Amino acid sequence: MAGKSRTLQEAQAVAEQAKLDLTDLNSSVQSLYLSQDMGDHEVRLVELDSSMVKHLEAGNSLMVRGDKSDMAVVCTDDSTFELKSTQTTNSLLLLPDCRAPEQLVGGDGCLLHKEVYCISHVYLELKQCRPKLKKLQTLLQENVFTGPEYESDEKHTGKKYTTTDLLSLIQASEKELLQELRKLHAVHYDGYWRLVDFDYMGNVLQYIMDTVDCQSWSYDQIPTDKLLSMEDNVYPRVVLQHCLDCYGDRKIMELDGGSEEVHVLSEDKVCRYFAEYLLKGVGKFNLAEFLQTWKESVPVGMTTDLEQLEGVALIDKKSHPQVISHFPVTGLPEDAPDRFNRLFRTREKWTLEDITPYIRDLCERKQTVGSLLTKFARASTLPDGTKVYNSRVPIK
Repeated sequence: MAGKSRTLQEAQAVAEQAKLDLTDLNSSVQSLYLSQDMGDHEVRLVELDSSMVKHLEAGNSLMVRGDKSDMAVVCTDDSTFELKSTQTTNSLLLLPDCRAPEQLVGGDGCLLHKEVYCISHVYLELKQCRPKLKKLQTLLQENVFTGPEYESDEKHTGKKYTTTDLLSLIQASEKELLQELRKLHAVHYDGYWRLVDFDYMGNVLQYIMDTVDCQSWSYDQIPTDKLLSMEDNVYPRVVLQHCLDCYGDRKIMELDGGSEEVHVLSEDKVCRYFAEYLLKGVGKFNLAEFLQTWKESVPVGMTTDLEQLEGVALIDKKSHPQVISHFPVTGLPEDAPDRFNRLFRTREKWTLEDITPYIRDLCERKQTVGSLLTKFARASTLPDGTKVYNSRVPIK
């Protein structure tokens, strides 16, 4: 290594010339030299916060995900981070064996020669972000599940995806991916994740409710194992279990002979399904007629409520008569500017109550719906005192 002739005394002399008090310095000195192999090494520097450092020190890993056309993201087991390149005017030196002050030898002091293998003015930084999940729905729509009897049908030859496949294609952590799959009511069937046909799922739900009525069970206490184990079931066990989980909640009942798992059908989720069934594909529906038809379609004992349609349907109160239409949040763009453009193209002015279900999922960490509206919308007050929001920018 060229230039390693510097002595400890020479290093101390340089410090004195810089008017540094040697008593304030560690007696051991690290002398830096540029390596003869200096060059553009395949090394990238990443800035990590303390929580991420602890994550790695615990033996966990970070995964970089994204296609060539995507902006790369980094994922832990439960979070997603944007990976951005940042320039700095400071010189960042890479030394394989640089020691921290507490690692330096005390005593009379010594001189340690350290080689600098790389100098960089660029580093990568991580910023937690929302997972990019819109692609998931597109992939799963390639082969929608409509029942085992149709699996060999020519309409069901599209690609199917395992968890590993999806993790390699979707920019999200495993936890976020699984949460979105549950949100989409995707079933894990025969090792693959599949979207379930809307009408087929409705048939399964109706079969479960008919069975409950036939067996004189209660919607609030469906014995899970008894239902799944019935010999004359016309649907696969995994599909019945999936439907129970989508439209009900698991509960453990304590009985005299022990405990038993039951499912409690969710009134809101069941009523929501029947509302979507009525609204899908019909355009605008007279609100009064819809409310009556909806009320008559749900199981006896369940009560419909417009709050159950949050993020599913829009009511046009200015129309005479008032009308309702299917407008699911799952069909909106994932990118915030595009989302707001679509919303304001659909309706010029929104109340806070109406728009909140359609933008709540856009909120980043510690962000609120109010801060989103401040950024993308302009508030105004109607003559009747109602506060509304319209677009800040021209609608495309």
